[in-house]
Amino acid sequence: MSSKVIESIAYSYVGRLIEPYLTEFEGLRTTLKKAGIEQSVRMYLSIRLFWSIVLSIVSLFILIAVKILVPSFSVILVVILPVLILLTMFVITWVYPSYLIGERKRKLEAALPTAASYMTAMASAGVTPDKIFLALSKEESIGEAIVKDAKKISRDIQVFGYDIVHALSEASSRSPSPKYSSYLEGIVATFTSGGELQRFLEVSTENLMRDKVQTEKNFIEALGLTAELYMVVGVVTPIFFIVIIAMMAMLGGSANTGANALLAITVYIVIPVGMLVIILLVDMQQPED
Repeated sequence: MSSKVIESIAYSYVGRLIEPYLTEFEGLRTTLKKAGIEQSVRMYLSIRLFWSIVLSIVSLFILIAVKILVPSFSVILVVILPVLILLTMFVITWVYPSYLIGERKRKLEAALPTAASYMTAMASAGVTPDKIFLALSKEESIGEAIVKDAKKISRDIQVFGYDIVHALSEASSRSPSPKYSSYLEGIVATFTSGGELQRFLEVSTENLMRDKVQTEKNFIEALGLTAELYMVVGVVTPIFFIVIIAMMAMLGGSANTGANALLAITVYIVIPVGMLVIILLVDMQQPED
C-alpha cells in the first residue's frame, strides 16, 4: 500500500474524527509552517494518529501471541506496552516539529552570510530581486535550507503571482530564525521606503560575516571549556573512583560485594553517560557548516 493511499485513508477516516477539534490546534499550524512541514493541521494529526492506532493494535496482537506461547509472560505488559506505544507516538507528534524548527533555524543562520554575500554580488550586477532569489534557488552549494526557502519565494512569485514584497513577507512569517526573518524584513522595508537595495545588502553582509566570525570564536572558547570538563568528568573522576573502589574491594567481606557493584555501575553506566553528555554538549555548541 503506497503512502498516498495511507494518507488518504487517514485523512478521510481519522481526520473526520478530529475535525471538530481543529480549532484547538491553531498554534500547531504556525509550528508546522516554521518547521517546513507542508501539511495541513488535519493531515498532520490524522497521519500521526492513524499510525499510533495501527502500531498499538499490532503490538497488542503480538503481545497476546507471546502470552499464548509463553504463559508466564506478564499480563500487565500486554496491556501497558500498547498504551506506552500510543503515548510515545503522541509525544513524538508534538516534539518532532519543534526539533525540525531548531534544525531549520541553525541551518538558515549558518548559510545566511554566504547567501547574503551572493545576493549582494547579484544586486551589484543589476539583477532584479525576483531574479536574485530565482538564481539563489539553483545554488545548491550555498545551503539546503536557504535554497529551499528561495525556491518557495520564487514559486510564490512565478506560480502564485505574488509581488516580491508579499513573497518576502510570507517567507519571513514562516521562518524559524529571527535573524533570517529580520534580513528579509529589511529587504521589504528597503523596497517600501524607496531605499537602495544594494547598499542594504552590503551592510547586512558585513554584519552577518562579523557575527559568523564571532560565533566561531565563541565556539572555540566553549570547546576549550568542554575539553577541561572532559578531563575532569571523563578521565580524572573515573580513575579516582576506580582506585577508591579497588581499595574497598581489598578489604574483603561485604565491602567487596558493594565495591564490585559500584565498579560495575561506574564502568557501565557513569562513564558512558558522562561521555554521552559531553558529546551532546559539543554537538549543541558546534555551528553549522
